[in-house]
Order: sequence, then structure tokens, then C-alpha cells
Amino acid sequence: MNLNSVSVGIAFVVAAMAIVFGSYSLARRLLRVGDGGDRTTDAAASIAVRIAALHGLILALVYAQELDDYKGIRNVLTQEATAVSDVYHDIYRYGGPVVGPVQVTLASYLDTVVNEEWDLLGRGDGLSAQAWIDWDKVYGILLDLSPSTDRERYLAGRMRDRITAVAGYRQLREATAVGRFSGLFWMPALIGLALLSVPFYVFRPSRNNVVLLSIFALYSGVILFFIYAFANPFAQPGKLQPAPFQHLLRGDMGQSLPPKG
Repeated sequence: MNLNSVSVGIAFVVAAMAIVFGSYSLARRLLRVGDGGDRTTDAAASIAVRIAALHGLILALVYAQELDDYKGIRNVLTQEATAVSDVYHDIYRYGGPVVGPVQVTLASYLDTVVNEEWDLLGRGDGLSAQAWIDWDKVYGILLDLSPSTDRERYLAGRMRDRITAVAGYRQLREATAVGRFSGLFWMPALIGLALLSVPFYVFRPSRNNVVLLSIFALYSGVILFFIYAFANPFAQPGKLQPAPFQHLLRGDMGQSLPPKG
């Protein structure tokens, strides 16, 4: 993580501390601790357990889902890079005048994904139009192939399948970057954190109690930060680097790029 990511993490912890101690202090001011007869402490403990169960369930489900999506998109990047590489090398095996245009366009596609599309996805702006143009050009060339031998027919069919798969991987990347839940999660999470702090008003703000509340707030802030970090794998603080595509560009595919003026 870079310095900015660390700053965001600290901000989450500070915000969680503010919510917890703000709710606790407000409850201490507005509510009074009853005598032993009305069993206020028992009621507060019972309510705290119920709110904690619901709040913990929400955090656990969302955290697990975001982490699973994060790991899934890493696999998608590898599969997309592999599919592009397969087409790049299979067109060479196919041979003919189509080799150059396909390889140059695929290299241009990767360069656009790394240097333009990644930032677009990080901002939630979707996929690059230029990358789609490059993909469509390769797809059109492959559709126009006229194989005459078994070898060529096999390679043509395989390349068409692989380039079609690339389109699917692109749409998965866009769905992961754009289709977020936003307020549908954050409002219940923050409200739950505030309500969970209220029942603790029955305990005096002694040093031990303050430390315990601080631990609770700290851990809650950390969990919320990681959920936020995993929410968009293409943006900080949990940004995935386009390493599979960069690896291809450092190899043979990078040599197919036209020289930049």
C-alpha cells in the first residue's frame, strides 16, 4: 500500500472511533443508568448482543463477497491475458498476410488496456472505446479467415473462440468496477456501528472501558477499510496492477507495437 492508502485506512479508523465514542457519549448524556431493580444493565447487554449479531453478519457477508470478487477478478486478468497471447501466437502458426495486422492490433489492445483502460475502470467510467475498436478489428479479421487445411481450420476455430472469450473477460472487468452496492451497505454498516455503541452507556468511562471501546472501534474501522479497499479492484487502496498484460508487453508482443512518436 502507498502512503495515500495508509491515510485512507487511518481515516476509516478515526471515523469509526468518532462514531463509537460519539454515540457512547450522547447516550451517557441523554440516558440514565437505572437502579438494580429495573435491570437496565441486563437489558443493555441483551440489546447489544442482538445488534452485534446482525451487524457482524452484515460485515461478514459483505467482506466475504468482496474478497471473493477480488480474487475472482485476479483470475479473470490471467485468463484474458492468456487468451490474447494464444491468439497472438496462433495467428503466427496460421501464417499468411493476416499475421502482421492481428499481432500489431493485439499489441495495441494491450497497450490501451494498461495505459488508458485501467485508469477508466478505476474511476468507474467503464471500458475504453479504443480497446473495443482493437478487439473488433481482430475479431473481424479472424471471421474472414478461409482455412483450407485441417491445421488451418483448427487454428481458425481456436482463435475465434479465444477472441470471443476476451470480450467476456472484458465485460466481467467492467461489471466488477462499475456495479457496486455503495449506500446499500454503508448506511446499515455505519448506523449499526452507532447503535451498537449505545448500550455501553451503562458502563462508566473508566480507563479500562475506554480502552475496550477503542479496540472495538479500531477493529470495526479496519474491517470497513478492507471492504472499501476490495470494492473496486482497479482503484486505490486495493488496486490490482495489470501485471499479466504488462508481462506480455515486456515480451514478444511489446515488440509488435509501432514506435511512438
